[in-house]
This record gives sequence, C-alpha cells and structure tokens, in this order.
Amino acid sequence: MSPSPARVLTAWILVAHTLGASAIGALDAARLGSASLAMVLVPLFAVTGLVAGFVIAGTERIAAGRAWWVSALIRGAPSLLVLVPVASTLFDGAFAQTLPLAFALPYVVPILGWLSVSLAIAGGSRFLRAGDPTTRAIMVLACAGALGAIVWGERNLLGTGYPGAHVGATLAVLVLAGVCVRALGRFQLSPYLAAGLAAAAIGTAIATAMHGLEDANQRRVLATYGDQGRDLVRLWRQLIDRDRDGSSPVLGGGDCDDGDASRHPGAADSPDDGIDQDCDGRDALPPPPPAAKPKAIDLASWRESSPVAETIARTKGMNVLLLTIDALRFDMLAPEAADRAEFPELTKLLDESVFFTRAFSPASGTDISLGTLLTGRHDPHQTIETTLPEALQSLGFRTYSALPVEVTRYVGEVLPGRGMDRPRPVYTDWDTTDVADHVSGPATTLEGVRAWNDAADRRSFIWLHYFDVHEHHQIPVPKRLLKKVREEASDRRRRYRALLFAIDTEIGRLRAELVQRGLADKTIIIFASDHGESLREDPRLLETHGKVVYAPLVRIPLAFHIPGVRGGLRTDPASLVDIAPTLLSLLDSRSSLSPMDGVDLLPALLDAPEALRAMKRALVINEELQWSVVEWPYQLLVRPAENLAELYDLSTDPQQKTDLVSSMPEVVARLRARYAEAPVVRVDRTIDGRRWREQQARRPQRRAPP
Repeated sequence: MSPSPARVLTAWILVAHTLGASAIGALDAARLGSASLAMVLVPLFAVTGLVAGFVIAGTERIAAGRAWWVSALIRGAPSLLVLVPVASTLFDGAFAQTLPLAFALPYVVPILGWLSVSLAIAGGSRFLRAGDPTTRAIMVLACAGALGAIVWGERNLLGTGYPGAHVGATLAVLVLAGVCVRALGRFQLSPYLAAGLAAAAIGTAIATAMHGLEDANQRRVLATYGDQGRDLVRLWRQLIDRDRDGSSPVLGGGDCDDGDASRHPGAADSPDDGIDQDCDGRDALPPPPPAAKPKAIDLASWRESSPVAETIARTKGMNVLLLTIDALRFDMLAPEAADRAEFPELTKLLDESVFFTRAFSPASGTDISLGTLLTGRHDPHQTIETTLPEALQSLGFRTYSALPVEVTRYVGEVLPGRGMDRPRPVYTDWDTTDVADHVSGPATTLEGVRAWNDAADRRSFIWLHYFDVHEHHQIPVPKRLLKKVREEASDRRRRYRALLFAIDTEIGRLRAELVQRGLADKTIIIFASDHGESLREDPRLLETHGKVVYAPLVRIPLAFHIPGVRGGLRTDPASLVDIAPTLLSLLDSRSSLSPMDGVDLLPALLDAPEALRAMKRALVINEELQWSVVEWPYQLLVRPAENLAELYDLSTDPQQKTDLVSSMPEVVARLRARYAEAPVVRVDRTIDGRRWREQQARRPQRRAPP
C-alpha cells in the first residue's frame, strides 16, 4: 500500500528543513575552522530544522483546502513563535523607548511580521505552481537572497544589545534554508526515509546535548567568534534550564544542579561550607588572613599627625570640581602611553595629580559605575539614605551638574538629580533626536562656567561629564580635530583620539578659568572615567561597552588634583566607589555619608606607609554577561551562561592573551571566594529594569518621630 500524498509531502518537508539547517550548521563550523565544533553544530542545527519542519508540516495540513488567504495566514502563523518573544525584548532599550509608539511596537511588530510572511508565502506558492525549472531557479535565488540579507543585517545592523533578535534571525535563516531546498522541487520521498533521518537527527542531538562543548576552548571559540551556531546553542541552553538560573546542564553549560537556582557556574561560592555553589568541582578557598599591621602605625594617629592634619585643615574649605569622561580607556592616558603628549592639558593635569594606575570601574556600563560614584556603595540600586551631592549640600556646598541627556536616559534621572541645586542637561543631538551629531564638549564647559558665575563666593561642587569620545562611532568628527592626532590603521581609534583631543582642549579652558577666577588653589579636581571602551580591536570586547568586563572596558584613569599635595603615581587598587569616602575625608566630614563601601584613599594620596593602605584589596566588577574579580595582578573573568572562566596576569599580559585558568587553579578558587564576599548587583537594562532603578533611587521617606 503506497503512502498518502499528505504523508509524502510531510516527509519531503521534514527532510528539506533538516538538510537545509544542517547545511547552515556545517557552514558556520567551516567558518570557525573547527571539525570538533562541526560535530556539535551540525546535529544541533539538524534537530532544530527537524522541529521547524514538523511545525511547518502541521500548518500545511491544517491549511490544505482552504481559501488562499486563509491558507497563507495559517501557514505564516509559525512565524509568531519567533516574532512574539523577539518583539517583547527588542524595544526594551532606552533608545528604543524614544521611538514613536514605542509602547505599542511589541504588539504591532509581530502582527506586521506575520502578515508579511503570509503575503510572501501566498505569492511564492502562486509563483511555484508553474513548476518549470526557470521559475524554481528564480525562487531559489530569491530565497537565498533573503537569507543573505538576514545574515548581513544581523552582522551589520543588530548590535550586541539585542540577543533575542539574533536568535530570531538565526531561526529565520534556518527556516529559509529549508525553504530554499523545498524550492528545488517536490520530491516523492518515503515517510520511512524521513523517519530514519528524524531518528538520526534526534539521536545525535541528544548525544551532542549531553557531551558536546565539554571542552572550554570550544566554548570560548564559539562565544567569541560564533555566529548562527552561538545563537542556537544559547537558545537550546535557555530552553533546557529548568531552574531558570541562566545556566544549563546541556551543551557544556556546566549547571551541576538544574533543580537548585543557587548552584550554577556563575554563583558566588562561599568558602569552606562544603557546597560547590559555582559547579567548578571544588569548594572556594578563603582569602589568606590579613597581615598584622605594625603596632607603631595606627590610622587614627596618622590622621592626627601634624602634616596630615594641616593638609585636611587646608582642604576642608575647598571647592570641588569633578570631571568625568564617558568611555575613556586607561591606556589612552597611561604614564607609558606612546602618544600621551597629543593630549597636553590632560597629561599636565594627571602629572600634577595623584594618579592611580590600577583603578577599575565596577562595571562597563554607566548606570552602575556612576551609581557607585554617587553613593559610595558597591550596589547603588539599594535604598540610599544620602548621596554624595546631598552630603555636600549639608556641608554648605552649592551643587551643580552638567550631564548629557543620553546619560540620564540610560542611568535614570532620579539618582543623578538627588542633591543637585542646579542640574543642567547637555544635548548631543541637534538634527536627529537621540542621535549624537556634534561635539558637545564646549556646551559642557559652558555649564561649568555658568555654575561658577552662579556660585559666586559660595563653596561649590561642580560635576561635568564629557561625552564626546563615547560617540566616536557616531559623531561626524571635524577634520581639524582629526589633524591633531596621528594617522592610525584603525579609523575608529583615530576618531576616538580626535574627540579626546577636543575634550583635552575643554579641560584646558576650565583650568584657565580657575586661574582667572583665583580658584586654582582653592579647588580639588577629581578626574575619572566611568568605564573603558571597545575599539573593535579584539572580538572578545564586542562592539562597545556594557556587556563584558575585559580590562580595556573597565580599567580607567582616576586622579586627584589637590592644591598643596605633590602629584605622583600610585599602585593602590582603586575604584569609583572610593571617590565619595576619599573626598569626604579631604573635607573632614566622613560621617556625613554613612554607610559607605569604598576605601578612603587619603593615605595613598599623602603617600602614607603601605601598612595603612589597602594594597591587597580585591575589586569586584559586574556586567550583563560576565563578572570579574581583580586582585592585582590577576583578573578572573567568569561568563556564567557559557560556563567559561578566564584568568590573566595584567602586569605581564595587559592585552589578556594568555589564559592562566588551568595552570593556576588555586588563584581561581581564591578569587571566586572574593567574589562571594561582595553584594549581589542586579544588572537589568530593560525598560522594566530602568523603572525599578528609578524607584530604588528615590530618597527614602523619613518617618516622623513618635
């Protein structure tokens, strides 16, 4: 008895989509140049194509015999399985929320996408009814063109901030690959052949899920250089993550207990508790006990000594100028930087300041980094009784800020606005809303001058946040600025440096203004960056900042220029969380902001004995895809979802080329334990996350005494 036409059609659909998806997997593995990855990717792609084939075959059966437009809508309905979840996250970002009808787009996009797919299916079906080779060849070319357009768009238009859209694009590529195969013709295949192929695809996929990607190097290659394969692995890990802790027990995900959300590769491993929370096969090691300080040295006694007390007596009445540059990398202004002289004003400022050469941001995104600066807390999203500007207000300071609107759009408006007498927005977009189109440094400087005019003789705290280097990929850099820096192989790096030169000029204007007003000897200048930046010199750094925490993204310049205090280099570990306690110490008002997690760097500023300084301190860094612990000279980086840990010696390997994780397991275990000592910081940059941060940032209501 011969099989029915419906069963034959179903068999061909299953085979076509399985083969088409397998071909995409083989191409991705070939691009990576790895036969071992091919053994993982091809079965994974094949079973995904098989699942897509089952769904499509089912809709074909349901649509059979119906009116053409009803049939097209039914056959296009599976696209909603991709469009709905993708659209639900596609417009979460701060920029997307500025688009017209942003609130409705998560609902409108799936409907429009479904209708477009249905229309394409209806047109393609009518076109293929001719059945001649020329028509089918045209359809194959059109299908391949659409597939290529999706791949191009994913690589060139979608940024790293849209993981859901990347997965959706990959699924669309797999489906189109199957459609391309089907466009070759309608072959009469036996259902038994399709069943055998399906069994082979499912069997090899199960084996791959259980044993594939056990090698960390394979996971590293896929995470760094992968394309459709990386997206598909992430999708299957998310689907097979029963406890929803972000890690999976399959495909090398490393989750050692998928029924316990507190145990996974990114978990904080408490030392000596007998539980392997981070699934690395061992309990974390406690840090070594701190070395006993010599009895002759006491921090309180040191502060009361004549030189220190005299310095504080002088600085406590000074003004404060906080200068932050968005996305400024440490290596641009490092003491050993080859082209440091291209920025004469910044170089002069740093040479006259106490410059911390081992400073790190607590994140590679602005929300956390500036939040820690303003609060002195590792977790800036908790309830904060008093911020740094509010503490300064209580000391009689007149407080000012000049922040780009784009910064407050991402960070929020509540926390940066607390304690500010006169917060001023700086606009980087003149012609196109929310797209930077000009150098905004002069406008930022102008707000500083206006603040001095308004403060008159009152003590002032002025915070100026320069933004131009952040927009190096967007601003049309004037040729006059490009001529100020040397030509480089990377146009991106040259544009970045040219915009830094523009800020350098503004810093010179500010310092000249201080001298002219007679404030140079009465003003503490704090200079910092909120985080580093990717200039696309290394694929691990992704396109920009805010996802991972490799050294170029989190190592920052941090300096204090204090009248009467000699400049110099310091190797103390430092972070933005230290600015609040250090500044308040200089103002002799440490109790005005409490509690604080940061370290008072005053002993380092005044070059006190190392016994009084936190030289062996560990700095914890948090981001969306990765967390890190820096205990100089080592930086441990953990990527939980990929079950990847890396360890680098920053003193000998600043470019982080040699991974020491397998050769120094004791250091890895110790740094994992240091991570467990730090508070958990929620990293959520969706629109719901921003609303939550805004709510958390509100000044707590003080209850009236009974």
